[in-house]
Amino acid sequence: MEKETLNLNSDVHEFIQMNIGSEYSITKASEDASFRKYFRVQEKDKTIILMVAPPDKEPLDQFLFLAKSLKARAAKAPEIYAFNHNLGVILQEDFGAYSLMHHYQEPDKKNDNLIFDNLNETIIHLQKSCSDIDLPIYSSQILLNELSLFHEWYLKDLEFDQKKLESIYFYLITKIEQQTKKFVHRDFHCRNLIINDGKICLIDFQDALIGPITYDLVSLLKDAYHKKNDSQIIDVCIKYWELARSCFDVPPDFGDFFVDFEMMGVQRHLKILGIFKRLFLRDEKKQYINDIPLVEDYVIDVSEKYPMLSYLKELILNKREVEMKR
Repeated sequence: MEKETLNLNSDVHEFIQMNIGSEYSITKASEDASFRKYFRVQEKDKTIILMVAPPDKEPLDQFLFLAKSLKARAAKAPEIYAFNHNLGVILQEDFGAYSLMHHYQEPDKKNDNLIFDNLNETIIHLQKSCSDIDLPIYSSQILLNELSLFHEWYLKDLEFDQKKLESIYFYLITKIEQQTKKFVHRDFHCRNLIINDGKICLIDFQDALIGPITYDLVSLLKDAYHKKNDSQIIDVCIKYWELARSCFDVPPDFGDFFVDFEMMGVQRHLKILGIFKRLFLRDEKKQYINDIPLVEDYVIDVSEKYPMLSYLKELILNKREVEMKR
């Protein structure tokens, strides 16, 4: 075993040794916006992912339940090899380190159309085959709680008109509630989608709900970590819509479907702006501050098209002005 412990306590090392033996090395794999951390354990010619999650903040139950449920429905979720609830640790299948973000960084982006076709088919498969999993509904209250993060954290120390903002929240929730509800991964973005042998592999799915049909599509196409051009967004959206309308109740007119997509995007991005600001201010995860401008741009772009949302552009521009003066 390597001497470096990476701040893992002796109980965690004992857990690893109990399950794979004493001959292993361990390196940091990644961490996310939650309290979870991931490590890559090398054992002879095989690697395994170790997930460490503080039991009081990130219980393992839902992740374990969903990993089993998704695999049973032919979704590409990791095999679970061992876990310990008290320690908050899981040893799971390693899909490799090549995420969709790595694909985006390729200079020639080989097989781009094929990958996006696979991504669309993955969303459709999850919606068709996994919507019977016993999951909470993405209720209007959850949507509102998420939207509240925008004014509680992003607009912190900025004056705003509460009534105007509440009317926008109500408008967004009303539009979103009209959408067909299916399985929602809820974090279907480039850092959580691993490409392995041409297949789309899922991680970080523990917050899944049954919710709006456009949610995972907008997470993919208006990704907080990567900007796509408008023509690609429209093209992939049309392809998804063509697949979805043969399976689900979606608007027969693509223009109406795209409005649903954009309203869902605004809700998600307002939530993300609040979360990224909270990560910066409360959790001292300073790297997320660099991702805020892209998410702001998404909201500004849509608010320019829909007069009902125009106040959001005003707020974001005011916020940018305040930040520039600091």
